[in-house]
Amino acid sequence: MLVTDLFSTVTADVSDILSGKSRVNADVFIQPWKYSVYLPISKLRADSKVSRQGVEFYKQKIANKEKLRPLIVVKHPRKDTYAVLDGHHRFYAYKESGIRKVDCALAGDYSSVMFYLTEHGYFQPSPEFTESIRQPAIRLHENLK
Repeated sequence: MLVTDLFSTVTADVSDILSGKSRVNADVFIQPWKYSVYLPISKLRADSKVSRQGVEFYKQKIANKEKLRPLIVVKHPRKDTYAVLDGHHRFYAYKESGIRKVDCALAGDYSSVMFYLTEHGYFQPSPEFTESIRQPAIRLHENLK
């Protein structure tokens, strides 16, 4: 991307944010089913920083036909593409399981810059950090069964 193109994009994005055209719906994180839409997995983009164990965990749930929370996505402001905000492990589990359409909750439109940062995992924690949180949660869940 040329510097002038980047500057134009950032200027347009800031203008959209300040004018209220680009918004993110915070309620989507609390009640994702309320904003549910089925989207082709081919239109979704997700960061690849995921743990193999997390993906396998969700693949097992999919194989057992368990209901999973919708992926929380944001739409690119100018393209028919969506970035995963929450649900990266579920995304890869669906993809590897051959699921073509997935339940998503649309959080809103993001600016191009925010979409890029989301798509490339700048808001996604490292797999090591995720595992340090996930392992105790999995053990607790298994103990509750």
